[in-house]
Amino acid sequence: MSELTAEDFAQRAMDYELLDARQIDSVWSDLGTRDVALGAFQNVLLRRELMTNYQVERVIKGLRTGYFYGDYKVLYMVGTGTFARVFRTVHRTTGKVVAAKVLRRRFADDPKRAAQFVTEGELGMGLRHPNICPIYEVHSETSMHQVGTNYFLIIEFIEGQNLREMMRIRKKFSPIEATNLMIDIVSGLAYAAERGLTHRDLKLTNVLVSSKGRAKLVDFGLAAFAEQIQEDGAATNPRTVDYAGLEMATGAPRDDPRSDLFFAGSIYYSMLTGQLPLADTRDRALRLAADRYLKVRPIADVAPELPRSAASVAIKAMEPNPDRRYDSPSSLLLDLKLALQKLEKGDHTQAGQIRTQLTGGMSGDAGMKKLEGLNKTVMIVEANPEMQNVLRERLKKYGYRVLVIGDPNRALGRFDDGGMPPADIVVFSAVDLGLDALEAFNTFGKSPHTRDFPAVLLVKEKHVELKEKAVFGDRRKSMTMPIKVRELRNLIHILLQKTAQLKEGAEA
Repeated sequence: MSELTAEDFAQRAMDYELLDARQIDSVWSDLGTRDVALGAFQNVLLRRELMTNYQVERVIKGLRTGYFYGDYKVLYMVGTGTFARVFRTVHRTTGKVVAAKVLRRRFADDPKRAAQFVTEGELGMGLRHPNICPIYEVHSETSMHQVGTNYFLIIEFIEGQNLREMMRIRKKFSPIEATNLMIDIVSGLAYAAERGLTHRDLKLTNVLVSSKGRAKLVDFGLAAFAEQIQEDGAATNPRTVDYAGLEMATGAPRDDPRSDLFFAGSIYYSMLTGQLPLADTRDRALRLAADRYLKVRPIADVAPELPRSAASVAIKAMEPNPDRRYDSPSSLLLDLKLALQKLEKGDHTQAGQIRTQLTGGMSGDAGMKKLEGLNKTVMIVEANPEMQNVLRERLKKYGYRVLVIGDPNRALGRFDDGGMPPADIVVFSAVDLGLDALEAFNTFGKSPHTRDFPAVLLVKEKHVELKEKAVFGDRRKSMTMPIKVRELRNLIHILLQKTAQLKEGAEA
């Protein structure tokens, strides 16, 4: 076989529609002669960005395919996975840069798998959210230069890195950075959940972070296809095995939507600590082992210096019992936003200082109690020492941090000092404090420093006049003594959730 010359290469490039005659002529003109080495010719093409290394290498090999997918010219490969390869491409006429996710040949030749790939891609096309990488087009295409059909998706090309690549360099993120990225991730999950879709393949490599720092989820709508490949035995998608292992280990139903939240928590844990909570292995048996999911090393042990506000969210998201985990992406998103507020204002409570509360007794009803109040602080304004102790101990059993103050004015002052708010909700007891508690309750509802915080007023049945003078609203409620602490705790929980929803609505 004779050695490939510069003119031979130029002819191939035109035959493969990578270059036209005008471009080739401009290169010859640049060189001043056609009597040049192939390397010199290629260098001009690369320097002038008329071709890429990927294209040059394929032309040299005489490969006639793999340069175009529909109207999109392939520039280079950006990634490869179990069932597809991803290329950076540019539209022939508009010059728009996008990515093409191309189904591997061994799956494209199977009609059942190819049809499902197209179906799942079309399903993903319906998702349009800032934190989900959009699918623009779904194609099946037969080329005259090859046997078989190409199946591919045209998706947004994101300038940036995936989280796994970032963590190799960064090792871990600050709590504020990690929480901001998690808010992006879970915002995408919440949007999809509202439309009846789960991800089912959450992992560090399926989160891309743009050059502007925004996290975007990829491979939404392709989870069922990946599951099918794994079940048919032709390939193994390690992450679908992880989901199966989690659900078997925890007794959750198959395809439980809460499984996404566990793996979202796993991503958060990784970003906060720089360590993977689940042992990284390719061994299928080890991936399915129950201990891998039930005996995750507590985050408070791995990184005792972490702020409680972040650590507690990761713990609840990764709760092995799905009934004690967050029940939806929206509920996880609310707590992430609350955690971010605390982090930005300076959360100095370290996970290591409250390790027992964060990691101990997390089974059965005791575990449920520990989780309810995690990351929440209740201020009790109460003069009676006995009642102070009762409320403190009962609420602490449910994971709440409890701050007790006997003077209503001092309680208000704690919110006015310009620092981090001391509590998420305040309970004013007028049982012994009477009018002082009422006036503090009303002032709390009007002050610009505190009006967005929820509050409860406790009154005796005979305090009709006090109750009539109280100003109530969405965040302001009262309870008449005597009450059961369970009833107060339920009201606290409802008000905290309502406040978070109101805040989210105001920001939308």
